[in-house]
Amino acid sequence: MRLRNNTSTQGGLRCENCGMPITLERAYVRVINGERHYFCCEHCANAFEQRHGGV
Repeated sequence: MRLRNNTSTQGGLRCENCGMPITLERAYVRVINGERHYFCCEHCANAFEQRHGGV
């Protein structure tokens, strides 16, 4: 499985839906279309999954 490169310039993760800085420990992780994605909250994870055709 390929990991997405969604790191900020400071080396931390950012929510792939809204861009909010997040930590790996608190991230909501979803596998969508075979790729792992990181989000700040369930709402962002659901919104991203709807837009990008997750099953």
